[in-house]
Amino acid sequence: MAVHQKIATTEKKIKAAFIYLVNEKGLNHVTVKDITKTANINRSTFYKHFVDKPHLVNRYEEQFFEHVNNMFKVADKNDISEQSIEEIQLQLYSKINKIIEYIYDELELAKALIGPNGDPFFEEKIKELLRKILNSDIKLIKGKMNVQNFIPEDYAHEIIISELISIIKLWLAKSNPEPPQKISEIIIKTRYLSPNELLGFQNFIQLGNNLDDKKRTNS
Repeated sequence: MAVHQKIATTEKKIKAAFIYLVNEKGLNHVTVKDITKTANINRSTFYKHFVDKPHLVNRYEEQFFEHVNNMFKVADKNDISEQSIEEIQLQLYSKINKIIEYIYDELELAKALIGPNGDPFFEEKIKELLRKILNSDIKLIKGKMNVQNFIPEDYAHEIIISELISIIKLWLAKSNPEPPQKISEIIIKTRYLSPNELLGFQNFIQLGNNLDDKKRTNS
């Protein structure tokens, strides 16, 4: 038991040192020497846990995706063939909420990896995960209703995914981030509101129609 506790303690120290250094220096400038010095451990101790810095970064990122994928495997066991469109949509945002909750559990690490000094490839991996989730659930929804594509599907999906990433990054950049449920609610609302409605112009379309009527009257 004491050995396991020592390993856990060492890994916590390495993780804390890594997060601090990424925020201070940027991921590209962090070295193993920096990590061992900040964590107050020997280099030999570090190499008992990680091969090198890339191995350390990959470990943290792979743990994130492994955890999220395991959550989805459990959720996907449910039979969705008889579900309504509303139920499928709720399941989609339930999946996104699970991602946000896990990010919140690993808040400081997520801030370091997704932040301006972090790993740009990690953001791309998250986008790919969101794209996979979105594409899968949208196919199910489209199979249950007639749809009209106003812009090419690949552009539409990229807009949605980029918006989700932007919300998550803004959330993580805050000194006092809102709880996961609040961010999930914001994301859900962005899916059903137009840009004008998001900005608070609830009667914007009606105002536009009134202006058109006045123009026609004056002309």
